[in-house]
Amino acid sequence: MDRNEAVFYEQSGAHMRAQEEQRATASASAAAGHGSPIFTLSELGMDDSPGDFQNFMDPPASG
Repeated sequence: MDRNEAVFYEQSGAHMRAQEEQRATASASAAAGHGSPIFTLSELGMDDSPGDFQNFMDPPASG
């Protein structure tokens, strides 16, 4: 590996670490600021009880 490659990989590693730190900081701040939702489904006229949801990807077994 020549000097240019070594410098490239060193800078690339530093850049990746900086991005990971930014993601971790953003994730932590998002988790800290997570409160109640802006609206509920019932406010939109929809039922938000979890028992009424029918998953179309997993239909009920017909007897």
